Amino acid sequence: MAMLLYYFASAVKSIQFHVDDDIIDKLNYYYTTAIITVFAILVSAKQYVGYPIQCWVPATFTEPMEQYTENYCWVQNTYFLPLHDYIPHNYAERENRQIGYYQWVPFVLALEALLFYVPTIVWRLLSWQSGIHVQSLVQMACDSRLLDLESRNRALQTIATNVEEALHVKHQVMGGNKLKLLNVIICTRSSGAAVTFLYISVKILYTVNIIGQIFLLNTFLGNRSKWYGLQVLNDLMNGREWEESGHFPRVTLCDFEVKVLGNVHRHTVQCVLMINMFNEKIFLFLWFWYFLLAGATFCSLLYWIYISIVPSRQLNFVGKYLTGIEGYKMVDSQSNFVGKYLTGIEGYKMVDSQSLRRFVFHFLRQDGVFLLRMVATHAGELPCYELAKALWIKALFASLIFFIHKTAELKGIR
Repeated sequence: MAMLLYYFASAVKSIQFHVDDDIIDKLNYYYTTAIITVFAILVSAKQYVGYPIQCWVPATFTEPMEQYTENYCWVQNTYFLPLHDYIPHNYAERENRQIGYYQWVPFVLALEALLFYVPTIVWRLLSWQSGIHVQSLVQMACDSRLLDLESRNRALQTIATNVEEALHVKHQVMGGNKLKLLNVIICTRSSGAAVTFLYISVKILYTVNIIGQIFLLNTFLGNRSKWYGLQVLNDLMNGREWEESGHFPRVTLCDFEVKVLGNVHRHTVQCVLMINMFNEKIFLFLWFWYFLLAGATFCSLLYWIYISIVPSRQLNFVGKYLTGIEGYKMVDSQSNFVGKYLTGIEGYKMVDSQSLRRFVFHFLRQDGVFLLRMVATHAGELPCYELAKALWIKALFASLIFFIHKTAELKGIR
């Protein structure tokens, strides 16, 4: 038992924040996983350290016989009957009333915690395939806030160089019997959307997981209704206790047989399951938490799909940082996006709408915009502005070099 608690505690300590996701992701893989793990530790301590079940046995039972009865009833399940109902003579009917989930609560909670952490593991393992190590780059941007001006500029220039190389390096598609998902990631890599595609896929995985967790919870508790939590809450508000509803009963019955001198004796004893008092509160909380989290996760998925595929959202976001976040001047009043005055860069005063489009859709592309969003979310507005400025200058130099080469080629032809 000590080893089990040690592993649970180690699992909680190993859960860490990351800087390449949003708050909804953290609610899934960090807060929910930590909460469920703590619940698993509490239930495990009660089950394996305390006395999870105590039975009222006949006075003729010795202490070893009482211990045997309690161990047997804990392992072989008990069944619930309202206090004033008669015990059925049909043993098959008694078996149909059995409740067998309470022994498995710590293991089911541990499984649920693991399932909530799986999407972020997938994100960690596959994000490096995209060519942009978002975690490292965003962390560098966060750390740059603590540096002096010169060191911060060098750090942001390093980030900009890494982003430029990652966005524009050419890759060949993997063939053979490789994983199809990796093929898709590397295919989207050439279009500059690999990280964005993977992140949205992980968002979908979070959504599928939380919906599956709700069904798992109802199935585990043996409840046919999808509104288990509302039923329990309604019972509590109307003063309908577990004695009537049967939700997490504290007092149950147990049948067992013993052989004495060649004869089989059947006993029915009444047992107290104090562990169900904890289980009721835990699963009621989790049920409501899962529904709230499912709504938030689904809305987050829709939001990221929207800002990733709608061009005007990308143009407005990048354009805001190219102007230093403050006032801007419209260059093309007919467009949804803005051509803006580029402040802080000597020699490049005005950003027209066409230049902004080329910068966003041909230089940054979806993955570059995604990275800027992560930097703005975790490092703040100033590092994002400075990084956008550094990338803009690199885009200008790249365009200038391309123009010089094209001019030289044309002169050579003539």
